[in-house]
Amino acid sequence: MIKKQRLFTPGPTPLHPAVQEAMARPILHHRTDEFRAAFAASVAGLKRFLKTTDDVVVLACSGTGGMEAALLNVLSPGDAMLACVAGNFGERWAGLGRAHGMDVRTLEAAPGEAIAPEDVAKALAADPGIRAVFVQLSESSTGATHDVRALAGVVREAPDTLLVVDAISGAGAMALDTQAWGVDVVVVGSQKALALPPGLAFLALSARAWERVERTTSPRFYFDLRRERKAQNAGEAAFTPAISLVLALKAALDAVEATGGVDALVANAATLAAVTRAAAGAIGLPLLSPRHHGDALTALLPPAGLEAGPIVKALKAEFGSTVAGGQGSLKGKIFRVAHLGYYDVTDIFGFLASLEVVLSRRGHRFALGAGLAAAEGEYLKRTEVRA
Repeated sequence: MIKKQRLFTPGPTPLHPAVQEAMARPILHHRTDEFRAAFAASVAGLKRFLKTTDDVVVLACSGTGGMEAALLNVLSPGDAMLACVAGNFGERWAGLGRAHGMDVRTLEAAPGEAIAPEDVAKALAADPGIRAVFVQLSESSTGATHDVRALAGVVREAPDTLLVVDAISGAGAMALDTQAWGVDVVVVGSQKALALPPGLAFLALSARAWERVERTTSPRFYFDLRRERKAQNAGEAAFTPAISLVLALKAALDAVEATGGVDALVANAATLAAVTRAAAGAIGLPLLSPRHHGDALTALLPPAGLEAGPIVKALKAEFGSTVAGGQGSLKGKIFRVAHLGYYDVTDIFGFLASLEVVLSRRGHRFALGAGLAAAEGEYLKRTEVRA
């Protein structure tokens, strides 16, 4: 039997064909006019993607490298920081702060929950020395989302405190209006909604964040955003860039623009998420985050009496479909289905039918086809096909 391999994970995501084509081209030298033009076009596209006119920098590193770069460039050793911890990636902010000698404070939420903006406001009022608040737009270990727009309003009330947002899995899958909302730093990774391979991180900084970058005393070399900003404003990277990935980035951003821009990408993820949740409700799969779920992914609990691990393995073994399991304390307890990247409604219908077969084989009792019927109904409700 033919078995096509499919990714339904929140990173890496399936590669867009335009990305694959761009990466197959002969490599350019990075100190040429041809590459400079592609680099400048990519940065301009990222500004549109993130909805900002402020400077954006491209780094050759993982999303975590982008997070570390953000922290090092807005905090000095010993500075107080507030990490909003609602899962594994919130804990990563706290871990990065401790590794670099920051005075780390945390607000913590149970798995599937989110940190309330009013709790951040209370923390800042109680400790005006906090120099930055760190949070996820999409906490991809749980599927929960934070109200970044409200958080930005809260943090702006503190005159010398910045809001730093990990939007690695959120950007392009959920609404993010960087400049209008007043977000100071946004970190994005290439292997998510933009449907690129891992290897690039993008950082958008507000004017007041750039002012902080100039004053910060943390040791920086490769992750010195001052150096990168200067070089990239001239169409080059300070060090050898990931040349093929930059060319693929331009192709990906061109593809986004050709299909309606970032808003259309966000709307696609919202449809896929709604369809998945409708199916889950119809066949008895509880959501880990019913109150705060975002649209980058859906984290599902298995039916009573079943474990998540065997479901994940069976989807891969029988159907070639890779979903993500749980992380940390949620390992073996949930599975996560992504809605971001080069991924359409036909993909999700096929996946949901496969999931029904896997659950039925493992003794879960439900009307076969009920999930798919609910998904189709949700899709019809949300869309209108014009002749």
